[in-house]
Amino acid sequence: MKKNITFNSKHIQWFLFLCLSFSITFCMFLLSSCSDDDSPEVNNKAHYQDVPASLLTDAKKLEMVRSIQDLKDGRFFYLDYTEDYKLSTISGYNLTDNTQLIGAVLKTLCDKTPSWLKARVKLDAGCSAFAVTTPDTGDYLMGRNFDYSHDNEPIAAALVRTAPEGGLKSISMVDAYWIGYRQDLWHYILYNKEQFEKHKTQDLSYIMAFPYLLMDGMNEAGFAVSVLHLDGKPTQQASTGKKLTTTVALRMMLDHAKTVDEALKILDGYDLWIPDNDGNYHFYMADATGRYAIVEFVYDKDHQSKIYIDDEYTGEDGKTYFKYPDVLPNTREVIEKRYASNFYVSETMACSDKGPKLSNHGKTRYDMMEFVIKQNSNQLSEEGAMNLLNGVSQAETPGNPTSHTQWSVVYNLSQRKATVCVNRDYKNKFTFYAK
Repeated sequence: MKKNITFNSKHIQWFLFLCLSFSITFCMFLLSSCSDDDSPEVNNKAHYQDVPASLLTDAKKLEMVRSIQDLKDGRFFYLDYTEDYKLSTISGYNLTDNTQLIGAVLKTLCDKTPSWLKARVKLDAGCSAFAVTTPDTGDYLMGRNFDYSHDNEPIAAALVRTAPEGGLKSISMVDAYWIGYRQDLWHYILYNKEQFEKHKTQDLSYIMAFPYLLMDGMNEAGFAVSVLHLDGKPTQQASTGKKLTTTVALRMMLDHAKTVDEALKILDGYDLWIPDNDGNYHFYMADATGRYAIVEFVYDKDHQSKIYIDDEYTGEDGKTYFKYPDVLPNTREVIEKRYASNFYVSETMACSDKGPKLSNHGKTRYDMMEFVIKQNSNQLSEEGAMNLLNGVSQAETPGNPTSHTQWSVVYNLSQRKATVCVNRDYKNKFTFYAK
């Protein structure tokens, strides 16, 4: 279903909403689970053999990065990441910024040190996620859209397979634009179209950072996790003294958590730290036992009483206070809801304009997911789940950074299977297994 539609009124919006819901419900009964056909075979193993990797000299690393396969038009790639990405070392750096992270990752994993080490990595996205059960086999599914416009540049996305020693095998979806890759793996580290056209090169060295550029993924135990954008001040916890950035936290959970409960224990051991001006995030996760959860880092009650719609206010002492504190208290909440988009769902944040009652960021998508899933008694086939992702997908919208669905993925947690559609092309599906 195409969604290049501008809603001119709430009546039209809800009419289309109901039509979408009916079509998805109808499709659920007509269509069986998503086809188990393997993804198209790709014979391009030699395609990147002569592409430079200026920061690498190790033969095994060179062989790995040059084995990357183009699955679709230079926009979607597959990589079997066989080298050690040194998670224990990276997580021990106590990093508080994604720019620091990428510099540290490249310095640690590459054979030569890049001259700049100043990649500005700003994670941001307007995404959707949900959990359902299939009606025929009772399989547990997690659906997820990754939405981000990247100024409507043709980015490179990748499905990356990892098998860390002492950890769990997993597959994860990577947005390679964060490290500078566009279509056909042309590379320039800065997010500037004009400069990119002038200075772009092909250099495969930066593929070494792929394990830390994931936006969602699933491991061999059937645990899946994704990250979704929230508006407001970033989470900057200060309790354990051990800090993790968002994507390192994702990597750690996929490598070591078999269930939602195990993932929560991992998060308990660290302070989540998101850079200033990067907004905030919540995690959506689910596992093969059927459990699902949204993990949010919220304000404590003392700060809640000071949150108003206005950006700032004057206190009784005559001083100016802001709606959001500079550093968030270490308050993590786990909310058992089947769907999430881009506002806090915690009732603790109810009086914030970023919360469940006052925020409009992703509210229409959230309402669509809630309505369709409830109408179907929390059950959808794999095809129905992908249809729902199609229904809440976003077209490219100039001036809206959280538009443009880069990929949609349905994770079958019971079968350890991922079905991926890229760039809103729902006719072409790619199937992968985390085994």
